[in-house]
Amino acid sequence: MAISTQIEAVYRRALALRQLAIASPVQQNLLEQALAELHGVLEELQASEEEVQQQHQELLSTRNSVEIERQRYFDLFDQAPDGYLVTDARGRIQEANLAIATKLNISQQFLIGKPLLVFIAEADHSAFYAGLDRLQQTQSIQNWELRLCPRQGVAFDAGITINSIRQRGSDRLQFRWLLRDISEIKQIKLLLEQLNADLNRQVKERTRQLQQADHLESGLKRITDQVRDHLDENYILQAVVQELVVILGALCCETASYDLALETSTVRYQATASGDDSSCSASPSAPGQTIQMAAFAEGYRQLLQNQYFQYCDIAPGSMHAYATILACPIADERGVLGDICLFKPSTEVFNAAAIRFVQQVANQCAIAIRQARLYQSAQRQVKELERLNRLKDDFLSTVSHELRTPMSSIRMAIQLLGITLNSIEAAPPEVIAANRYLQIMEYECKREINLIDELLDLTRLEAQTEPLKLATIAPSLWIPHILEPFASLISLQQQQLKVDIPPNLPSLETDCMYLQRILTELMNNAYKYTDAGEAIAVSAVATLDGLRLSISNSGIEIPAEELDRIFDNFYRIPSNDPWKHGGTGLGLALVKKRVALAVRPRCHGIVSVNVTQLLALLTSMV
Repeated sequence: MAISTQIEAVYRRALALRQLAIASPVQQNLLEQALAELHGVLEELQASEEEVQQQHQELLSTRNSVEIERQRYFDLFDQAPDGYLVTDARGRIQEANLAIATKLNISQQFLIGKPLLVFIAEADHSAFYAGLDRLQQTQSIQNWELRLCPRQGVAFDAGITINSIRQRGSDRLQFRWLLRDISEIKQIKLLLEQLNADLNRQVKERTRQLQQADHLESGLKRITDQVRDHLDENYILQAVVQELVVILGALCCETASYDLALETSTVRYQATASGDDSSCSASPSAPGQTIQMAAFAEGYRQLLQNQYFQYCDIAPGSMHAYATILACPIADERGVLGDICLFKPSTEVFNAAAIRFVQQVANQCAIAIRQARLYQSAQRQVKELERLNRLKDDFLSTVSHELRTPMSSIRMAIQLLGITLNSIEAAPPEVIAANRYLQIMEYECKREINLIDELLDLTRLEAQTEPLKLATIAPSLWIPHILEPFASLISLQQQQLKVDIPPNLPSLETDCMYLQRILTELMNNAYKYTDAGEAIAVSAVATLDGLRLSISNSGIEIPAEELDRIFDNFYRIPSNDPWKHGGTGLGLALVKKRVALAVRPRCHGIVSVNVTQLLALLTSMV
């Protein structure tokens, strides 16, 4: 019966007693007092009953909330993506969620009561027992990795988090297990480790390649610097093989030159890692040995096509020792000049960087060899030209000497004949005509003698066999004295002579005969090539390092393309009538050579010409 029903019954009974007491006169006051107290107690009970009812409602509400949370916990426990287990201290399963049952390929109800050990790989049994012992001793959260074996399924790696708790009111332990399949994570981790290892390997390989590239680049620069400006082919080949052995760490390196006409290859130089260049145990050939290309036709076919190749061959002296050989042609656009062969142990190969380096060295070597051969060819040609020039000079000197004597005799005979004819009084017309012919012959004979003298002078100047007779002169007094004979000639041709010689010019030490012939030849050219009414200017200027003497005229213009040739032997300024002014074409050539020699050995002289004027410069230290 509910408490409220009992209280109501007490109320009714107390009311009935009260009414009975009113009707009975016996101790009515006492009874009323007792009933009033009872009524008060009943009201208090009623208030308490209401409070109890309220607490009851609260308890029911709390119980419902607990049930909801409990159901929610079980739902979370059961529907969690990770596996959850609750076991006793011996590892026997007490609770299991759906996820672990699915992973172990067994229903939840069959898991209950089963030892967890039956699902652990045999290799992990000892680790499992050791872990349980630690859990009972430390009772702390631990993380394990075990391999689980589902029923009729594929084993997988599991990451396990274990927490130990004690049951309320008991000393018995329970273990709560959180299990995750970490097979994919381990595979990713393993893959990352492999990728990291590969990356480290690639970084090391790339670093090695960069270091090798830097090493090879510096080696190529060193080789290029050694052979670039050297013009000795033997030195070039020897330097290349020695550097290649050091840079590439080869056992041996050798280089050979080709004779394509004879189809032979001659070994020029060898170098070894030991430094003994006299022989190389890895090479089948020796320095100076000539090899017929037909003996190794396939190899030389590739080399002659400017193709390298790498192969393994038996080293000489052993049937079991092999060597790796790299053969690279020395070639340019004009053809193959030879080859470079490098030898390494058979366990090693020449990588792409090393092959590319050897090709670059071979290209530099080909350029240097071609330059050296061109230089040697040029030297031979120069020597041949010098020999021919000496022969020419000897011929000119001999011819000039041989011609000078008869020409002098002829001139003397002409002069004597002229004297004889002039001594005849009242000479007939035939004698007068003969005398005119003699004058023509004397003029031409004089021209021939002048040509012979100039040829002899040119030969002596080029040979530099005549010693200078140096003397100190005063240019302010000496130059006007040389110009005096030309005043009448210039006046006859209606030309103007302008002389600008300062009186305070410094003294000049020179060969007076050379300087006189220089000025005379320049003045001859000036008045011959100056038109009537034009001017010839002679000036001298003291400079910081000497004296500059210039003779210019305003005659014909010299084409710019002819300026470089004006001092060449036998050169004549182009004109409509090249024979109008006569001359041998040796005058300015002799001037140039005399200017260069006139102030030796302490000073120097130069002569030059501009576009419109013939300008001679003589520079001498004061």
